[in-house]
Amino acid sequence: MKLDVYALGSALMDIQIHVTDKQIADLGLQKGTMKLTRREEQERILQHLLGEQSISIDKGDERLQLAAGGSAANTVYGIAQLGGSAALCGKVARDRFGDAYIRNTRDSGVLFNGIQVDGTTGTCIVLITDDAQRTMLTHLGVASDLTFEDMDVEQLRQSAYLYLEGYLFDSDVATQTIAAAVAEARRHNVKIAITASDVFCVERHKDCMLELITNNADLVFANAQEACALSGKDTLDDALKTLTEMCRNIAVTNGERGSILCFEKTVVPIKPFIVSAIDTTGAGDSFAAGLLYGLTHGYSLEDSGTLASFFAARVVSQIGPRYAGDIRTEVRSLRLQSGK
Repeated sequence: MKLDVYALGSALMDIQIHVTDKQIADLGLQKGTMKLTRREEQERILQHLLGEQSISIDKGDERLQLAAGGSAANTVYGIAQLGGSAALCGKVARDRFGDAYIRNTRDSGVLFNGIQVDGTTGTCIVLITDDAQRTMLTHLGVASDLTFEDMDVEQLRQSAYLYLEGYLFDSDVATQTIAAAVAEARRHNVKIAITASDVFCVERHKDCMLELITNNADLVFANAQEACALSGKDTLDDALKTLTEMCRNIAVTNGERGSILCFEKTVVPIKPFIVSAIDTTGAGDSFAAGLLYGLTHGYSLEDSGTLASFFAARVVSQIGPRYAGDIRTEVRSLRLQSGK
């Protein structure tokens, strides 16, 4: 079966809660970032926010909004929503979160290996402030233990793109799996795309990311801050010049300023769709979904970018990283032209 995208990513259950800027500051967190933590720390933070002396994530709480998530997982979910074909290689535990994650992912139309092991399913507490920024505290659990044996190699070989999330570099095991997957993709002429994921992730693993980008990547996704961190430059213009020397195709999002596609040294600015942002969780993931869908379905570069921008705008206008509306129907209003 031919696939548009085969993704490697951390399978995480998102636990969403609205907070104030003061609560973020009281917790000593930097707004808009992702921090790796332990389950006990997650529960301590929830106790602080909800005013409970005892709370257990595993037992559930009606005040918490739960959603299957993970960066790469959100992207392939979006591709399936648009009508594309995608598969996810991820790992969950034999617990209620793992069962729910498998059910949700497969119901969405994404092919999922659904491997369950002993341990705990990865969880991500997403703290959402009034300005729609999200601050994430992630317990990876078994999600980071991806091995090459977990992959469906035939699905990878039959895909147009292998899609990798930068967060995987936080795991030595997953980093080795990335290298093996990239080598397999190269042997079968599968294009390789990577998302930088997070500016602190870039800072933690810049050398590994740059090696992959320079030697093997066909497409890099980043926001403006991540692009500057990757390139070591202070301005977006300088960052783009540097990154395009490393990789032929770059897609950089810049919030309300829109996005910029630099493909084969051709620069295509993409206008933003102006919306009232409620939650930016999943914005970059949905942008990647729209662009990859467009590129694999015969859309022009500009139309692919327009689709990506539209999808991201729809996602930030709601709560949660996965769009709840009918994106396929809504996209028709754009009057984009597909070559398929």
